[in-house]
Amino acid sequence: MSTRYFLSDFLSAPARRLGLVGLSCILLLSSANLLAKTVQTKPAGTPAADLSATSRQAALAALPPLMLWVGERPDDVRSWIVGSSRQAKLNSAADNPTPAIQEQRIGIAVLDTTILLRDGSANVRRRQQALRLPPAWYAHSGLRQKIPLLTIVHVDMADDAHKPALNEKQKRIIVNAVTAAATRSPSQVVQLDFEVMHSQKPFLADVVKRSRDALPANVALSITALASWCVGDAWLTDLPADEIVPMAFRMNGDAQRMREVLDQDGRFPRPECQPSLGLSLDEQPWPGKLRSQRLYLYNGNAWSATPIASWSVRLGAFFP
Repeated sequence: MSTRYFLSDFLSAPARRLGLVGLSCILLLSSANLLAKTVQTKPAGTPAADLSATSRQAALAALPPLMLWVGERPDDVRSWIVGSSRQAKLNSAADNPTPAIQEQRIGIAVLDTTILLRDGSANVRRRQQALRLPPAWYAHSGLRQKIPLLTIVHVDMADDAHKPALNEKQKRIIVNAVTAAATRSPSQVVQLDFEVMHSQKPFLADVVKRSRDALPANVALSITALASWCVGDAWLTDLPADEIVPMAFRMNGDAQRMREVLDQDGRFPRPECQPSLGLSLDEQPWPGKLRSQRLYLYNGNAWSATPIASWSVRLGAFFP
């Protein structure tokens, strides 16, 4: 499978000479070992479950306050990453125009795998489009550990005459895709993007539970959620997700009420939905106050075609 969003442009000359096939093997091997290297040693008397939960929350806490969703299109996020740093102006005058990773205030949530559920089948497709990342995010053998990049598994469902059966096979394929995407996530965070109707909630709940069981204990599981799930509906409370990201855009149904809730308090009432929020550049105005710790931002256009300068004022609240 291709790992083309880990571009060879920023790798060393010896790595480039290996060619795409050899490079893919190196990157897959290094990413598969990435999670094993970060497993923590259990101190005496500390329950393993507590250590695992602490490790997952630490992985989430290490993510920047602004995460850019990057879909299946060729894109270049380098200007956004560099422009987000407090030290960007100083570093621009230096030999290295890319800020240190710990100074960057923007991270990337990149679409890694797309799954189409159709009838009784599940078609899995890995990312095919290239994504250009800052040179500082690369080491000799691939992406550096701990960079603020997480991988996404997006699930689509066919409609009309080919509505998915939502069977056992489809569950297993989704869970396998989530665990595989986790090995390619330097941040130790993987996100499942899966919208379902009310009658399909048990299927999604079981997929989330199985994914949590299948993932390494120190890897955080993030899931997206419809805004309506975060207003009065407590079903998300029972899901073993480490992060829930309500998508406050392209809202169907009672969209006006959802916006009024956000305008009033700056976040949704369900506590499990409050730490993170998803908004879109395409839908304005945003709520007057936002109280979420982390904003995931959707862009209908390529990030490379969207100047960060034009959004710096509106995004200023996320750069403390």
